[in-house]
Amino acid sequence: MKNLSRRTVLATGSAASLAYALGMAQSAQATTAVTAQPGTPATSAPPLRLASRNSAYTRSGAGPRYWNIYGYSFPHNAPIPESEWKANIDWLAGNFAEFGYGIACTDGWIEGSSRTTKNGYITSYNDSWQNGWAYWAKYLKARDMKLGVYYNPLWVHRAAVEDSSKTVLGRPDVKIADLVVPNDFFARDIGGNQLYWLDATKAGAKEYVQGYVRYFKDLGVPYLRIDFLSWYENGMDANIGQVNAPHGRANYELALSWINEAAGDDMEVSLVMPHMFANGSAELANGDLVRINADADKGGWDRLSGMRQNWQDAWPNWANPFCGFTGWSHRNGRGQLILDGDFMQASTFANDEERKTMMNLMVAAGSPLAIGDTYQQIGKNGWVYTNKEVLQLNEDGLVGKPIYRSAAPFTVAPGSRDTERWAGQLPDGSWGVALFNRGDTETVTRTIDFTADLGLATGANARDLWAHRNLGMDSKVTALLAPHASAIFRVTPPKAHGTTRYPAAFAAWGGGAGFNNNHPGHDGNGFVDGLQATSAGADPLVTFAVQASHRGTYTVRYRYANATGDTSTMTVSAERADRSVVDGPMHASFPALPSWDTWEIVEGTIKLDAGLNLITIGRGVTDQGAINLNWIELDM
Repeated sequence: MKNLSRRTVLATGSAASLAYALGMAQSAQATTAVTAQPGTPATSAPPLRLASRNSAYTRSGAGPRYWNIYGYSFPHNAPIPESEWKANIDWLAGNFAEFGYGIACTDGWIEGSSRTTKNGYITSYNDSWQNGWAYWAKYLKARDMKLGVYYNPLWVHRAAVEDSSKTVLGRPDVKIADLVVPNDFFARDIGGNQLYWLDATKAGAKEYVQGYVRYFKDLGVPYLRIDFLSWYENGMDANIGQVNAPHGRANYELALSWINEAAGDDMEVSLVMPHMFANGSAELANGDLVRINADADKGGWDRLSGMRQNWQDAWPNWANPFCGFTGWSHRNGRGQLILDGDFMQASTFANDEERKTMMNLMVAAGSPLAIGDTYQQIGKNGWVYTNKEVLQLNEDGLVGKPIYRSAAPFTVAPGSRDTERWAGQLPDGSWGVALFNRGDTETVTRTIDFTADLGLATGANARDLWAHRNLGMDSKVTALLAPHASAIFRVTPPKAHGTTRYPAAFAAWGGGAGFNNNHPGHDGNGFVDGLQATSAGADPLVTFAVQASHRGTYTVRYRYANATGDTSTMTVSAERADRSVVDGPMHASFPALPSWDTWEIVEGTIKLDAGLNLITIGRGVTDQGAINLNWIELDM
């Protein structure tokens, strides 16, 4: 799907810049270095218990790149005609497929698809289409692309319910009509009463749902967008009110688990319009992507940065993607969730700076890059989707976070995270850094300090990815930004003595682990805490994406704090993106220190495979004590 090279060549700085960088490196290391203590020899440990679906998709980092019909269907408030679908596919193949936009995906306006298989599964996007899913999957495959489908396996079309010959796949004793409750319509009296909601308590419900997912998988569909999940769970829409009957939390979680099981690693599961109750626990456990903002609607700056800025405990929790990405950033990262900012519509923005901001935000947050413009709308704006240097960040799996100022939840303390300064580390140790000006009137200066914000021990070489220009070695990156403007950089620290540092504050957090900065002495803007015993069904953990040049055993150092009064242990493992084990799981020991304000380094070894490795450190059920984790370093 993504066909760009995974290697980015960055020019080196001048001799003067190099001398400056080496001086900075010596100074920084002198002030922060602590003699590493040898760790206790590692012993085997049971695998950590996970709260997430942990699919190959989320473990690979950022979301997919694709095109969607929204730009046609929303303004027309109608399903896209098949002729327009074909014209857009041909346009996509000729202009964007080479840049990794490898999926053409349908969207809503689906009530008019009533033709079904003998098991009640729709055969095409719309009854007016001459060709079905299989034809279009083959058509796209011939152009080195794939078919994405928008459909909810919890929908049961009225036509199948009313046809007594339709039965559940694998359950010929159960008619499709037996799966629903009379008058339990999706969007009752709003959507034409053409779709029923499935009753998850009915015999055959699991077989129907899982058969639907496998039906699309067998057609070669790698990407399934499942919409209106909030309406299924409790029947409520924050703007409309009660839209249909509630089906309850238990049935919602059960149905998602069926989808998760059937999808496996062969299908990427996109969850749209979820309430994200209980901190998104059900979606985290069963999905790959979650929508974190209101619909793209007519597009433009207001949809990107405006509208409601505060949180509500119902979908959409935040109205715009700036706030949605920021508010859910504690749930993003490798093995956790891909945050979906909805469709990009370059043609709807007022100027090129706004278009670049749209693209920079989606790339920085690790969102799918979903083109919503059509061939008739795009005009001269297609360039914003094809900057190879910006796309390389997405290719390398960038999943950034806003700069955190405190551990306070963004739901109650909007100042705890900075929506206008973003950074994320890539497996090779380089960084993607994005700066934004969301203001409407004032030109501002935005800065990220490499030591104070990122915890780097040295300066770094920054490259402006829109100007295609190296900025040389420095201790920070700064941009002067007009209203609605932004900048995005690739930041590459020198590898002092072959060492690469990975700060925990920018890794993926799971199982209750998260950011804090309430103890002094840490490097960078903070550390990860919560690595302690829990009564929950999952273990707190931190996952780092690390690129190794060759298979072998590497020295690893952990900067930690431990004031429990005794040695603490953590479970450490290294795995490939496909979840196959490279090393561990094994216990690592962290000796007691005088206080939580005291930081020390312990050293160990870990085996890595050539290429991408995911190193996970967590507090398993057979571990003891607790630690705060500042960073890990590897001699690469």
